[in-house]
Amino acid sequence: MPENNHDATHPLLPSKKIGLLAFGAMLLLYFYQQTIENSYAPLRPEIAQDLGLSTLQTAFISTAFLIAFAVVQIPAGLLIDRFGTARLLPVVAMTTGFAAALLSKCDGFTGAIMGRALLGAGAAFACPAVAAITRRAMPLHLFALFMGIADMVIGLGGVAGVWGGNELQAATNWRVALKIVAIVAVPLALLLYLYVPNKWFGATTHKKAEGHKKLSIIATMKDLFARADVRVACLIYAGCCGTMCGFGGMWNMQLAESWAWKESEAVFIASSFFVGIAIGSPLTGWFGGKFGSRGTLLASMSITLPAFIFWLLVPTDWPLWFDAMNVGLIGAGLSAMALAFEIAGRSLPPERVASAIALVNLAGISAGALLEIIPGLIANFVNASPLHEMQLANGVFVLMLAFTVWATLKVRPAS
Repeated sequence: MPENNHDATHPLLPSKKIGLLAFGAMLLLYFYQQTIENSYAPLRPEIAQDLGLSTLQTAFISTAFLIAFAVVQIPAGLLIDRFGTARLLPVVAMTTGFAAALLSKCDGFTGAIMGRALLGAGAAFACPAVAAITRRAMPLHLFALFMGIADMVIGLGGVAGVWGGNELQAATNWRVALKIVAIVAVPLALLLYLYVPNKWFGATTHKKAEGHKKLSIIATMKDLFARADVRVACLIYAGCCGTMCGFGGMWNMQLAESWAWKESEAVFIASSFFVGIAIGSPLTGWFGGKFGSRGTLLASMSITLPAFIFWLLVPTDWPLWFDAMNVGLIGAGLSAMALAFEIAGRSLPPERVASAIALVNLAGISAGALLEIIPGLIANFVNASPLHEMQLANGVFVLMLAFTVWATLKVRPAS
């Protein structure tokens, strides 16, 4: 048997070395995008002050990323399934760098919205591309593990964005910080061009691998929605990713500050959330491959939900390290969200996976966009103390975690 035929469902597989290099290059792009996205939390106060923005306006700027991410998600998945990742990814990297540069030069609310929206549009390609490269380059039984490893980058990018953004802002200012990260796009695009070769990850490979007629956008969506695995994966990811985006993207740090932690301490706590995701993602991916996605998700939620409720109600006299560990535990449990991708793609051929992952991502990021705004509306309309307002605002995430448990119970055992 040829070396590169290590799974019957993959008619054309590159060597393991080529596959791992392509996967690694893709992870660097994923990390880059996550770092820029999450740097907004520590940069937000200075941006608001410099541009004269209200708290609600800064929330809308943050949400612009998620709205653009959601709008572009389906086209991104379809483009990747049709044309492969080889030539698309360098363009995505340069677009991300350009968006960071555009944001650094904005002079008002509209410019900031445009910059964040372009960042979201570029980021929409990341997760479908990871899934497409993984299914094209790795054996099927390792899909959950490698998607878990990819989701680890969400945690690492979160830490780099929150901590690095805070440090860069302190050393310079928010505009210079964004200009620095924009420059990184150039060598990254070159790296992707070299290590995601067109021979294995381009349009020609996808055409040879397809054993059926290409479907239109509407027909593709109908075909995916007709699959129970895809539908339930969308529900699970909406609960988990919505919580991660809304809570981790903004409201976690706000809650920490409401508990009277200083800004530097709140940054430390917010970073611990992404450390938990980074540590938990490969572990939950491995457990999902070994013990099944349904059981692993339920076990993870049984940890996350109590830990979240505790963080919401924890008294102020707990030490900083304890709060950080508790928030890290929440992130570790939420890392199991990557298993929604395995659930969605388990019965699909490789040339449908990117579209399915894009659909699942759309559900999660749409929920995330709403969950960045809803807590702000709750806090604005509730007449209570600042701490009580923030507790009520973050209470919406408890409902989302309970919803995730309900959705996970609907997962059918893998055949």
